[in-house]
Amino acid sequence: MSHPVTAAYHGSLIADALAMPVHWYYNREALDLDYPDLGQFCSPLKFHPDSILWRSEYDAPNEKGDILHDQAVFWGQRNIHYHQNLTAGENTANFKLARILYEQVNTAGRYCETAWLDLYIKKMLTPGWHHDTYLEEYHRGFFTRYAQGKDTRKCGIKDEHIGGLATVPALVAALMGSEQNQKLDREKIRQTVKTHVTLTHRHGNVLRAADCLTRLLIDLSDGIPLR
Repeated sequence: MSHPVTAAYHGSLIADALAMPVHWYYNREALDLDYPDLGQFCSPLKFHPDSILWRSEYDAPNEKGDILHDQAVFWGQRNIHYHQNLTAGENTANFKLARILYEQVNTAGRYCETAWLDLYIKKMLTPGWHHDTYLEEYHRGFFTRYAQGKDTRKCGIKDEHIGGLATVPALVAALMGSEQNQKLDREKIRQTVKTHVTLTHRHGNVLRAADCLTRLLIDLSDGIPLR
């Protein structure tokens, strides 16, 4: 039987893939019309009635900031679905990152900032690794600073969005599920999560939310009921 936190991590991947087609819908009537029965994985429709991608901007300073690749041409256009190229059951970029973080930490038996940053940068700059048209502000901010030559540990921005929590279940699961980390105490896990999230999200609200989620996952794995 898998570790309870590993199950929570797997659940986060499933939830992301299931919800992916309906991300950023604001009109519930349009949502019901486009996806009347979202009971299984499905591919997104190309047309997104509530898309505000046309208001977003990102100009890569150089090749070190080119994370949009062939999707850059869609920025500035109206009604483009943020995940228009994803297939049914496919994870968004944030949760693809969660998956490779889990694999890296689980294999190594520990978390390493440098190793993670190297992998993050390598994957995001590889054409075709992710298929998202839209990438959140924290990715854009990080790679703008990276392209400017800043130390990778100082490329994170003051981003307050929920994307900062995407990799938390993966990291906690990898830390708690590894045999090497069976005796890792909760304070060490909390500090590791804070260190990790700070690399991209330097905002107190996100860090507090990440810590709250971490404590919740640890408590649930210890058998403490949600009620």
